[in-house]
Amino acid sequence: MKKLCIALSLILIYLLVAPFALGASRAKIHFPDILGYKTLKCDFHMHTVFSDGKVWPTVRIDEAVREGLDVISITDHIEYQPHKEDIPTNHNRVFEIASEPAKKKGVLLIKGAEITRETPPGHFNAIFLEDINPIDTKEFLDAVKAANEQNAFVFWNHPGWKPEAKGWFDVHTKLYKSKWMHGIEVANGDSYYPDGHKWCLEKGLTMMGTSDIHDPSLITETTPGNHR
Repeated sequence: MKKLCIALSLILIYLLVAPFALGASRAKIHFPDILGYKTLKCDFHMHTVFSDGKVWPTVRIDEAVREGLDVISITDHIEYQPHKEDIPTNHNRVFEIASEPAKKKGVLLIKGAEITRETPPGHFNAIFLEDINPIDTKEFLDAVKAANEQNAFVFWNHPGWKPEAKGWFDVHTKLYKSKWMHGIEVANGDSYYPDGHKWCLEKGLTMMGTSDIHDPSLITETTPGNHR
């Protein structure tokens, strides 16, 4: 009986540890290369405990390796930080923490953040930033302008996620005409935004698909139709 209990305990430990051990092995996502280019698998919208996510920044690097991603950007909310009593505001700290693990594990990490305002205008990701702190402004347009002054790529997140405030507003026209908005999320997690798809086609904006992951990926329900 004692041997049986020991054996069952070892099996249980293996089942608990195996998923993390497997994380060291990079999965493969098959996308063909375009002639003259190299196709990279990317996710440019994810969160950590530095805003409303539930994992430490290095966990996102491990997940990227396990799930076959080449490039990620951790885009924590600038204005919404429910854990700030325990984790003081330091917008650039996430990138600092995750940079070295990303290099060691072959993941390209891009500095980014999410400009988080009521709709309209809504939420916007800015990636390829050099310094996130200048994006922390009182006025929304000042934040987007500051991002563009750093040559950031700015895209509108989950347009229409609040049905009562969906649509293209004057502020979006201002962003578009100023060339301060470069893309729109057509897919966010398991949600599809047909209006965003239409606007990208009409206005020549980049179509984006992201996870917007907050939980650990190991406990996030995924299917072949909604993964990343």
